[in-house]
Amino acid sequence: MKYWLQCLGLAALLALINYYRLQFTAIDQLPVIKQLLIPVVNFTLALILGIRLPDIDLFTPGLKHRCALTHSALVPWLLTVINYPFILAGMAMGMAIHLLADVFPKAWVGGALVKMPLLGSLGIFSPFWLMVNCLFCLAISLQTLVLQEAWSMTLTFALSLLVMLWYFIRKEKSMPPLLTALMIIGVLVWSHYSPDLSWFNLQSMTANASWHQGAS
Repeated sequence: MKYWLQCLGLAALLALINYYRLQFTAIDQLPVIKQLLIPVVNFTLALILGIRLPDIDLFTPGLKHRCALTHSALVPWLLTVINYPFILAGMAMGMAIHLLADVFPKAWVGGALVKMPLLGSLGIFSPFWLMVNCLFCLAISLQTLVLQEAWSMTLTFALSLLVMLWYFIRKEKSMPPLLTALMIIGVLVWSHYSPDLSWFNLQSMTANASWHQGAS
């Protein structure tokens, strides 16, 4: 129950911040608030929520740990319909970090395996499920960030790297997922900007999402 309340509290805080932002449009027009403060706050809260959200299956009756629904890109994909890109990017990045950490258990047995509701364990396909959904979450987050203002994009990207370092080194005490994450991010960012790889561009993956026209 406490875990659920923490997640709901983060979601409620995000909702309140953006509700009152709409009520005080004059303040929101200040560049430092519109381009830096609100985007960074939205991203940070959503990032924390995204890291915590997958394990909500531990506290949900009827779901087993490593449930395929909570350990997937389903929530970020659903959030592409909203016009709050920094919330989307933070949520997707947080879930990508969590899913990547889950790809490196001590052994692929028991609680490490992904369970599909009504169907049971995915068995040997569990790491593939986690990795594919991790990459999808990461692609959504990075593509959302590269479309935003330079300063807010830089700050939120740096924040992602710091949180990633903390989560993998201090909390998970594991280097393989950290090195894997840095490699994946490097490849995705490089491929996005490289003219030699125009056939692989992150923008084409999410071109029709509503947050392409929005701000924070």
